[in-house]
Amino acid sequence: MAFIHKNIARRQFLKRSAAIAAAAGSPFAANLAMIGDAAAQTANDYKALVCVFLLGGNDQGNTIVPISAADYSAYAAYRLSLSLASSSVLPIAPLASGIGNYVGPQLGLHPKLAGLKTLFDQGKCAILPNVATLVEPTTLARYESGAAKLPSQLFSHADQQSAWQTGFPDSPSETGWLGRVADLTTSRNTPGSLSMCMSIAGNNLIQAGANVIQYQLTTDGSVSIGSLNPNNGLARYAANSALLQAVLTEPRTHLLEGQYAAIAKRSIDADVAVRAAIGNAAPLQTAFGNDSLSAQLRMVARLIAGRDALQHKRQIYFVGLGGFDFHDDLLFQQDACLAKVSSAMTSFYNATVELGIADSVTTFTASDFGRAMLSNGYGSDHGWGGHHFIVGGAVKGGRVYGKFPNIAKGSPDDVGEGRLLPSTSVDEYAAVLARWFGVTNSVDLAAVLPNLNRFENFNMGFL
Repeated sequence: MAFIHKNIARRQFLKRSAAIAAAAGSPFAANLAMIGDAAAQTANDYKALVCVFLLGGNDQGNTIVPISAADYSAYAAYRLSLSLASSSVLPIAPLASGIGNYVGPQLGLHPKLAGLKTLFDQGKCAILPNVATLVEPTTLARYESGAAKLPSQLFSHADQQSAWQTGFPDSPSETGWLGRVADLTTSRNTPGSLSMCMSIAGNNLIQAGANVIQYQLTTDGSVSIGSLNPNNGLARYAANSALLQAVLTEPRTHLLEGQYAAIAKRSIDADVAVRAAIGNAAPLQTAFGNDSLSAQLRMVARLIAGRDALQHKRQIYFVGLGGFDFHDDLLFQQDACLAKVSSAMTSFYNATVELGIADSVTTFTASDFGRAMLSNGYGSDHGWGGHHFIVGGAVKGGRVYGKFPNIAKGSPDDVGEGRLLPSTSVDEYAAVLARWFGVTNSVDLAAVLPNLNRFENFNMGFL
């Protein structure tokens, strides 16, 4: 089944690449050659991307709050019982970016984001407001008239998670944009090494490539095949273990049996490699919290510490935290969730400093969607645009990129019920990350993000 899925994904990738080539008016073979150029490059440097997915749709309205008197009054009138006290938010002072001086309202962060505020003030964290899935640039007038092309099932959890992760908001895809980035850059790692795409939060679409297969771990590390676990009564004897391994990995001529044996061998080899890499790395001194996101990011830090043993120059990680579907009890639940996000991401950044590679690791948040500004009583319903954080030593932080929305009833950024019309697409967000990671020419970017040419702001410069 892995063989079948892998080749379906490959065929889809090639079909989409052919379509891109046709649209560009250049031969497909030439485009493939250019795509291969990126994969053929050698790199002595190390880089990692870490996606922190906030499952359920984080409420952006209280994550970042306008705090000047007039803007706060409009925000409070919008949110009613959901509004934060102005005295509780943590003021920030955005610097000028390469685009120019920040011209939006005065802003403050949620009171539980103290760690991220410190990183922002230190220039190690940037903010990208009002970003979400878009098929094309959209205005309120086009939205209301029905003329705008919109993402499929716009306010659906499953559909918008898929759209965020695949980069195809209006059609299905077997691959994700980070998986396609991995397909183009995997040759920078030693051939035959562990997959560069590693997830500590289970299966996901964003890391699915046409050729690269994501490797899933737990917060305790790799997962052994049960019958080969040294603690197993049968496998604890070396001869038994060797025999079992031989039976599981013996080459087979039958297609499905052969794939099963190949998967078993890959699993065994990966488990051995991960255990050795983690076991031989120096213990981390950075303290992490006891919550699940902190545990996931601590494992990521341990794997990064073992990057040389894993023979990796490029790594892509996926971690996630649930609980962001705030239909009820928003104020209390978001307090708990954002406290975990801020603590875990701050500890992780500190761990990269400890490892001496802070400039080589970029962590970024993503979520299903933002939430409606209007209160449903004690919570908020599904929205569209949301605010996100990018953290790392290479980040041009202390800045707000893009356009902060007008937080007021009846504003041109409100498509109804306080749902924000995004000003930045996921494509534009992803393009900056992909470029920094090594996908540098326009043909490569078109293979990773086929809709990117629909948008104007190809590089917001936060990396």
